[in-house]
Amino acid sequence: MKAEYQDIFIVKGQGITGDQKSISLPFTHVSSRAIILRRKDGAILGALHRPNGKYALPGGAIDDGESAEDTLQRELQEEGIRLVGSDEGWRERLGVDYYGGYNELCLWYVFLVDDVETEKNEEILNTRWIRQDENLWYPYVREKILLNLLQYVPDRVNMNPE
Repeated sequence: MKAEYQDIFIVKGQGITGDQKSISLPFTHVSSRAIILRRKDGAILGALHRPNGKYALPGGAIDDGESAEDTLQRELQEEGIRLVGSDEGWRERLGVDYYGGYNELCLWYVFLVDDVETEKNEEILNTRWIRQDENLWYPYVREKILLNLLQYVPDRVNMNPE
């Protein structure tokens, strides 16, 4: 079964209509991920899962009977990431993405933090703050992150880095 939808992008508070798209249903995976944005410089926390890989957003698959919010809190704990000075508004800043490569629906929550504390664990090789103008992410992830940030915290997006 397929579902049809139309992309809508938010740029400076304005909705821009994108292309018609088609996705396969049911989804093979549904994940909950965190766009963790550091207040002081707008850097985004990336997680490296394998040597010579690309960075991904922290988070993971939603287990049966688990909410997306509970999944995210569990995954951050499992990945050894503790948010420092996080705001409470993250539950209201939800972006949705579909990744056809895995037939996965991704729920992305935007967090504003002062910093993070990390500890070694078996799931992540490295975490690092990635500047908005760096593209160390899996293909098209940077653009999708920036679109989510433009929608929810447009004053914190640096579209013209020096």
